[in-house]
Amino acid sequence: PTAPAKGSQGGVSYERTVSESSPVWGDEITITNKVTRGSNLWQVYWIEDVKPDCLEYIPGSTTWSVSGKTYTEASNPGEVFVSPGSTKIDPPLANSWAPPITFSAGYRVTCAAGPLPTGGPKWNTTNAISGAADFSSNGPTIDVRRMGTSVWLAQPVNPEVNQQVTLRATTNNVPDGGVVTFNVDGAPVGNGPVSNGQATLEWAPTTAGTKQVTATFGETPTHGGSTSHNRTVVVSPTNVDSSLAIATSGDLKVGLSTRITATVSPAGAGGEVEFFHDGVSIGPAPVGADGTASIDWIPSVAGERTIDAKFSGRTGVNPSNAGLAVTVAEKAPEAQSTTTTLADIQSVEVGQETTLKATVTAGQAGGTVTFYDGNTLIGTAPVQSDGTATLTWAPTTDGDHTVRAVFSGHGVYLASQDTESVFIAPKVVNPDPDPDPDPTDTDSGSLGSLTGSGGGDNASGSLGSLSSFGS
Repeated sequence: PTAPAKGSQGGVSYERTVSESSPVWGDEITITNKVTRGSNLWQVYWIEDVKPDCLEYIPGSTTWSVSGKTYTEASNPGEVFVSPGSTKIDPPLANSWAPPITFSAGYRVTCAAGPLPTGGPKWNTTNAISGAADFSSNGPTIDVRRMGTSVWLAQPVNPEVNQQVTLRATTNNVPDGGVVTFNVDGAPVGNGPVSNGQATLEWAPTTAGTKQVTATFGETPTHGGSTSHNRTVVVSPTNVDSSLAIATSGDLKVGLSTRITATVSPAGAGGEVEFFHDGVSIGPAPVGADGTASIDWIPSVAGERTIDAKFSGRTGVNPSNAGLAVTVAEKAPEAQSTTTTLADIQSVEVGQETTLKATVTAGQAGGTVTFYDGNTLIGTAPVQSDGTATLTWAPTTDGDHTVRAVFSGHGVYLASQDTESVFIAPKVVNPDPDPDPDPTDTDSGSLGSLTGSGGGDNASGSLGSLSSFGS
């Protein structure tokens, strides 16, 4: 508590104390007045505690003691009078004799930070000449401190240029109506009022790049300021629209392999194109640096067909779709179907060679088999007289792989294909063997370094010289 403020008049004295000398905004304090009459016949009518309006009275907190008995606002509500600037008791029993009258009331501190004179007491007695006493500016003075605050900024999403995103801050001890300022790279971009511990701002970045975002609550007369930790936001350039063009190579005929190529504009590596015929997936293919993605297709049904391509999009480029109507010719009357069977593939480590073998039932040699790892070309091999085509493959990545063998067709024999799955293990890197012992290390010698004779004159004798110890 504070040191008491004291005063006297007309034979009546007082002491006034405050329970906290350095309260924080929002704290509850108690102000106590002790009024003592001297050895005279003057009687006290009432006592009023005058205080600043920013010390807000706590309802029901007034208590007083007269003649050794304690009373409360709840027990004697008609004897307590509260206004914004004071609390007053007017008890009939205040006229009794000693001990002193004590009068306490509770207040909530809502004042600005800094030194605060707390006011003082007033009273009136039966002394007609000097019975009214006014010490309402006599103190004591307290030092009000700001309430501490904190601000936490949620991680914003990574937007594109001119894309609006929400910056959201959560606050602690910031009153509703307080203002949080959002900053990007140290410069304010807008304010958000606090409501229920939250403040938000809609922000649309105008430039691409990595940004540092913070949220700040500035110091006020009653609350301390605080700033959140930095949040890193990566702003991407605005996506551009893309377009697709589809082309096929050669004549489209049942049983013949044809290559479908989709060209993405603008060109650039990234994303993939998935191909469909009449709504049925043919498969996906990655987009290369030239903007193209290709896949082989063997039509099985003649007539009017539709080829569709769907580009997934990539960083800075939006997805797109395209379609192409094609006519697939019937196979020639003399054409014969074939089957291509890809043999089981031995699982190896990355970098080790394995043999790919495809067998074509074509009835005669000719044509080629092209092997793919997914949609990545491995190589092409001719079909031999026994109907087989082989190729050596040294995979460069580990994991599950799907290998495809496509027979090109030959003469009257139609194209066909087959796939096999294989797991490629990571390359095992053996640790370096232990280095040779240091020949200069005295603890690493061989048996030959044992003493050669009992006299110890030669330290480089061989194992055979051990017999000298027995002679």
